[in-house]
Amino acid sequence: MPRWLLTPRWAGLVLLLLVVVAACVWLGRWQWQQARTEVVRNPPEGVEPLAQVHALGAPVDVDEAGRRVKVTGTFDAERQVLVVDRQQGDELGSWVVTAMTVESDDGEAGTIPIVRGWLPAGESAPQPPQGQQQVVGALEPSESTGLRDLDREPLGEGEVEIVSSPELLSLWRPPLYEGYVIQERPSPSEPLELVTPPARVSVNTDWQNLAYAIQWWLFAAFAIFWFGRLVWLEAEDRRMQQTESSSEASESSDSDLGRMTTPPHPTTGPSAQREHL
Repeated sequence: MPRWLLTPRWAGLVLLLLVVVAACVWLGRWQWQQARTEVVRNPPEGVEPLAQVHALGAPVDVDEAGRRVKVTGTFDAERQVLVVDRQQGDELGSWVVTAMTVESDDGEAGTIPIVRGWLPAGESAPQPPQGQQQVVGALEPSESTGLRDLDREPLGEGEVEIVSSPELLSLWRPPLYEGYVIQERPSPSEPLELVTPPARVSVNTDWQNLAYAIQWWLFAAFAIFWFGRLVWLEAEDRRMQQTESSSEASESSDSDLGRMTTPPHPTTGPSAQREHL
């Protein structure tokens, strides 16, 4: 290590670098922890009517997620979509999601998406049961847009990528309940299969906080690069100064040696003429 790095000026820069890098790393780690939050689902036992758990137009909060609800209404076969690329065991298929019209306590009719079951690939979606039905299932929040595949080719008519309340609202008539219900007993039972609700413990990712974490770590990397660049420039400057000093010393030595080896010029003054006479 060069000795000049131990001078007060460079020692201060090293200390500043360590403080900046440590702060950036800590802030990045904090943002990373904020971006990944663990959600523990612990819904109470028993089944409750949807109206007592979830209100029309309100988002499904953490306390409501996973709760078993009872929904009474009628299916609308004209408002049905397939949620593609849903895995069931080792097979890939689709979720069959059908709109169910329910009456609220104040008499206002609303629509809630019902995941009737999982459909194997290649099968046609069956028609929903007619007339008034009673469905028991798990209430779930609208799926995150982060689940979308940005490289996916356009889907066909009646196909969606996620169970998204805003997307379904654009396809179906309002008013629409936010979230959806996963039916416990698929109807009809063939060829539909039961969809397993999400795990009780899940990790949600906030992509904005994740971007902030990466940004802080990039700041730390840039600080290290900046310090390395300063060290390199200082080393180059000192090397050039040393080279110039060596060149000047060499030229001075050559000049002194030349004066010592040069013969004296002959004297042509009056004293030389007298000696000649």
